[in-house]
Amino acid sequence: MEYFHEVLDRSSGQLVRISQGDWITITELGEIMGAGKRATRAVLREMGFLTVEGTGRNSRHRLASWVTNRGWGRRIHRSGGFPFDVVGPEARRWIEERWASAAEKVCDLSGEAKAARGHLSSFLARRRNPAMPPQEQVCWLCDFYPSLSQAEKGRIVGISQQLVGRFEKVRSRQRQRRLTAKDREVLLNA
Repeated sequence: MEYFHEVLDRSSGQLVRISQGDWITITELGEIMGAGKRATRAVLREMGFLTVEGTGRNSRHRLASWVTNRGWGRRIHRSGGFPFDVVGPEARRWIEERWASAAEKVCDLSGEAKAARGHLSSFLARRRNPAMPPQEQVCWLCDFYPSLSQAEKGRIVGISQQLVGRFEKVRSRQRQRRLTAKDREVLLNA
């Protein structure tokens, strides 16, 4: 989307629109690079272009401070809506130069993690509905590959390590609740 800045021309008294360049969102950038939303954010996190801000349910990917300081990106705060970031043409050129190596690093996994990714992919392909939310994918990896690190699970699913940690905490609370309820049921039936 092309952004304009309106300036008052003092000689004529008219507002003059000056183009600030073609700025696009992170999702649009990913579409240009041929990647999905999660993969785009994972690669940009690897580059240090995006950081995870906030904690818990309020965490989101935002432009790193050095990007906005250089004028390569802008943080848009809409009233009544979610904040979002846009990147300019110079940032796009910088990203395009480094995309391939960063994407390769994101895909670089240990032998066990590569096997886990392959098994998860084949499991998703066999399902009637292959779309599985990231939280369920993390739980699947916890069940079948408990020795994987949170960082490896995040790379496989395409989410941040912090989000993997949050999903694992939810899973452990749910499991503990079920085990406690099961123990109570056994005591009542005894």
